[in-house]
Amino acid sequence: MNIIQFIEDKRFLNDKTLSLAQRTALTAVYGLPLTDEELQVFKEITGLTRYPVGCEWEEASFILGRRSGKSDKIASNIALYEACARKHKLSVGQVGVVMVVASEKKRQAKIVFQYIEYKLRRSPVLRKMIDNITQECISLTNGVEIQVYPCSIGRVRGVSLICFIADEVAFWKHEGKDVDSEILDSVRPGLDFDYSKCIKISTPYMMRGEIYQDYKQFYGKPNDDVIVFQGSTKLFNPTYSEKKLKKLKKRKPLTYRTEHEALFRTDLSAMYEPAMIDRAMNPDRPLELPVLPDVEYKCFIDVAGGGGRDSFAYAIGHKEKERIIVDLIRSRPPKFNPDEVTAQCCDLIKTYGISRVYGDKFSGDWASNSFNKNDIEYERSEKTKSELYLEAESPFNTERVDIPNKELAINQLKNLIRKARSGGKDSVDTDSGQPEDEANVIAGVIYLLSKGEEGPTCGWSEVTADDLREGTRHALGIGDEGGFRDFEDWKEKSRYPK
Repeated sequence: MNIIQFIEDKRFLNDKTLSLAQRTALTAVYGLPLTDEELQVFKEITGLTRYPVGCEWEEASFILGRRSGKSDKIASNIALYEACARKHKLSVGQVGVVMVVASEKKRQAKIVFQYIEYKLRRSPVLRKMIDNITQECISLTNGVEIQVYPCSIGRVRGVSLICFIADEVAFWKHEGKDVDSEILDSVRPGLDFDYSKCIKISTPYMMRGEIYQDYKQFYGKPNDDVIVFQGSTKLFNPTYSEKKLKKLKKRKPLTYRTEHEALFRTDLSAMYEPAMIDRAMNPDRPLELPVLPDVEYKCFIDVAGGGGRDSFAYAIGHKEKERIIVDLIRSRPPKFNPDEVTAQCCDLIKTYGISRVYGDKFSGDWASNSFNKNDIEYERSEKTKSELYLEAESPFNTERVDIPNKELAINQLKNLIRKARSGGKDSVDTDSGQPEDEANVIAGVIYLLSKGEEGPTCGWSEVTADDLREGTRHALGIGDEGGFRDFEDWKEKSRYPK
C-alpha cells in the first residue's frame, strides 16, 4: 500500500481532499508514478525538468506558505503512514520511533499531536493499533512510537528513527539560539533503517538555516540527496480565501511574499555566517588571556543600569600584527548595582594598562561620570551599534579575529540579523529581541583595533595656505640656522634646475 492509498482508503485515513500540489509532493517523496497533470505541477514546485520515477527520497524539504496544509496534510500523514503502514524490521526489544519536532512553542507541537491522535482514533483499523497515549507519545502495538516534542537537542539522541519530521524548522530556537542545524546533525545518525526519512517542513523566513541551505543547494538542481518543494498558499490550498489573500497582500506586501508566496526574505540575512564565527573562535586558548608586557590594549563597554533586561558587558583586546585578539569578554546580567559593577570593571581594566574606554554612542552622562569616579576616561563611540557590527564584518571575513570559545558570545554573534534599508544603510539587530550585549562589545573592540588600517588621513580641510608655505620652508631648510635666507637664495645655491 502506498501513501496516497493509505490516505484515501476509508479503512485508514479516509481523506480524499488532498489538493493537486499536496498529492503530487507526497507522491514524489516516495518515487511513485505521476499523472501528466501531476508531472506539470511537480516541475512547478521543484524547479526540476525531469521526474526520477522510482526514487524514494531519504530527505525532503517542503517550503510552503501558511495555511498550505503543512501540519494536517503533510506532516501528520507522513508520520502515520511511516508508523502504521510500513513493515519494520525491529530487533527484539527495539522500539522504532517516528518523531515530529515542532518549534520551541509547545502550542505548535500540540497542534501536530492532535492531528495525529484524531486520525488514529477516527480510523476503524488504526485505532486498534493504539497501545498507550501520553501527552507526547503514542505507543502502537507494532513496536513503534509516535513522539511529538518542541525542539530540543536532548530529545533526539540515542533513538532508532524510522522517520524524523521537522515542523516549522525555519523558526527553531532554544533559549534564543538557532538549533536547527545542531538538532538535524544529531538526528541523521539515528536514521537506522533503509527507508528512514528526514522531512523538513516550514514557512520560509530569512536566508539562513537548514531549510534555506536546502533551497540554495538543491532546489531545481538534479541530485540524489534532497528533494525540495516550494509552493504558495494558493497552490497547495486552492480553497483558501482569495479575498483574504488580497487583503493580506495589500496590508503587508513584504510579509505576504514570505508567508503566503513562500519566498525567503531578501531584506533579512545573517550578519555573520555561522562558519565565519566558528573560524574566529579559538577552542585551544583560555577564555581570558593574561596581561602581556609592552602591549597596548583597548576596551569597549556596553553599560547598563542594572534594573532592566540588559547586561553590563565589556571586552578587552589587542593586536598582533594584522590579527585582532579579543583577550576577554565579561558580562553581568541584571539585577545589579551599576556603581559596584563599574568599579569592578575599572579595577580589572587597569591591570591591562587601560586608562580610557569607549562605549555606546547614545549612552548618557551617567556612564562617563561613573567611570571618571574610578579614574577611567569614558569616551562615546563615533559609531552606532549597527555600524560597529558592519565594521567588524571585514575582519571576521578575512579571518583576522581571534575570540574565545564563550558560548553566550558565540550564540549572540550568530543570531545577529542584517536588514537591508532604503538608501543602502543596513541595520543590524538580534532576532526576536534577544540579548546582544557581548556581541556588541566584541564588535566594538574589533572596530577600535582595526581603526586606521585604511591608512592615515591627511586632514586637508584644516590646512591653511600659511601652513603649506611654512611646511615648505621647513622642508627646504629656508630660514633655518645655516640654511637658505629665502626662496631666491635656495634657487641660487641649490641644485634647483636653472
